[in-house]
Amino acid sequence: MTLNEIGFSGAVLQMFSHGIIGGLLFAVVGRMVYDRAHTRELEVLEGMDLNKALPFAAATFVVASAASMGLPGFSGFVAELQVLIGAWRSFPTMTVCAGIGILIGVAYTLRVLQKAFFGEVTAEVNPRQTDHGLKPISGPERIGAVILMATTLVIGLYPRLLLDLIVPSLNSPLFEGLRRAGAL
Repeated sequence: MTLNEIGFSGAVLQMFSHGIIGGLLFAVVGRMVYDRAHTRELEVLEGMDLNKALPFAAATFVVASAASMGLPGFSGFVAELQVLIGAWRSFPTMTVCAGIGILIGVAYTLRVLQKAFFGEVTAEVNPRQTDHGLKPISGPERIGAVILMATTLVIGLYPRLLLDLIVPSLNSPLFEGLRRAGAL
């Protein structure tokens, strides 16, 4: 929508980043938690002491949440920053609205993180209990999560790896036509 190179490259980088971070979040919620707890209800998960029962899942969800919130060091930060800079040049008011939307997303993410993994333990769970009845995270699950976490970190710390591929493609005749059509 910004019709400028920074906005375009940020949008493409955001699509990549969203795919990596979304995949990581779904891996934790679906594969690591739901397959073991058989629920997605935050009220139920809150009392299961998941940060002790599934510490790898909790740590992975913390990293995925940080990446999803667009914290520096993750691919989401670079992507969101470029989108916002590109949008600011074209639509400053909409950029402020987008910034407010990001803050709402951060609040929601922190709430889900707290309720799912760090909520108050119900009376049914013995704090000294080491066997929570949930099978541990398997090797392949760990490997997949580590690959996705490493990807979002590498791109977040060195975005040129993708930007060097994205930016030249934005100089093609197709995108030039889009820019001219948007300027009318």
